Amino acid sequence: MFNLKNFRRLMLLNGSMYMCGEGAFLLLGNRPRITNLWSKIVDGENREWLSRVVVESTLPYEYALKEINGGILLECSGVEVNMPEGKLEVNDGLLRDINIAQTGHGSVRIQMSLEYPAVYKHAVYKGFPSRLVIGLDRSFITGLMSGKKIVVDPGHGGKDFGGRGPVSLLEKNVVMPIAVNLENVLKRIGAKVTLTRSSDKDISGEERAALALNVNADAYISIHTGASADSGMEGAATLYAPHDNGSARLALYIQEEIIKKLKVRDRGTAGQPGLARMDKRIPAVEVEVVTITNIVEEVFLRGLTIQERAAEGILNGLIKYFASDRLNAKGDK
Repeated sequence: MFNLKNFRRLMLLNGSMYMCGEGAFLLLGNRPRITNLWSKIVDGENREWLSRVVVESTLPYEYALKEINGGILLECSGVEVNMPEGKLEVNDGLLRDINIAQTGHGSVRIQMSLEYPAVYKHAVYKGFPSRLVIGLDRSFITGLMSGKKIVVDPGHGGKDFGGRGPVSLLEKNVVMPIAVNLENVLKRIGAKVTLTRSSDKDISGEERAALALNVNADAYISIHTGASADSGMEGAATLYAPHDNGSARLALYIQEEIIKKLKVRDRGTAGQPGLARMDKRIPAVEVEVVTITNIVEEVFLRGLTIQERAAEGILNGLIKYFASDRLNAKGDK
């Protein structure tokens, strides 16, 4: 008779037992097995901001961590992979992806690819599952973005509805939570954020431009959706101010990161004549996160996931833009 308590005890003793059916088990030996791999952004015990990578296994094993060009390498010995091998996309602004591979009998290689340098700490927490936890310090990002003045513009508002979806979702409403999410993540990394509107009110393009000039903005991000009489049009695009003051480069970075986060059709970047009113010293873009007139993407816009992922994509694009500015400045010295 199947006894769940005894089964769990056997799992802990043998480390690698799997149930094939009620009362039937497959014993795979005592070698530890990596069963799961995941990551998330967390606050550390001392208020550090971390990208945390967790490697779960049936039992502890020997490992070594070292820095390599463009990332961190975890080499594991006396362990087998018992999960899909290959690349896990992360794109959290610091950690690009994690690649896990069985490189030999009892040898596993896990490579973490980083966008920027990061100090790391690690610890093993025994139990079932056993967890190897690696904390990657995100202080490069906070140092880069601290004090940056960003104007976030939720497009349209008041009598200006913007685009309308097939099931009557309004652009002016759906861009607001995306803007608030972007405001929150920017503040978390020390940026100074100004919203052009925090309620459903009319505000002209000239007023938005004047606000960006008054705060001496380092960047202006206007959040929109695409709209078209062609209901088949889909995807995301990022438009930029026609005067080339970094706006086109900022648009390219944001577009690249939005596509990574949302996994929608890439409609590319293009000039936006409406942004010509912006002061030429301020990089300015208009992000069309998806296309509201496409019924599939209208449904997408109604969920909380896009509000978070779109904000994360825009944030990652901003980080890349300012990081490239820093590199260019060093190169000019």
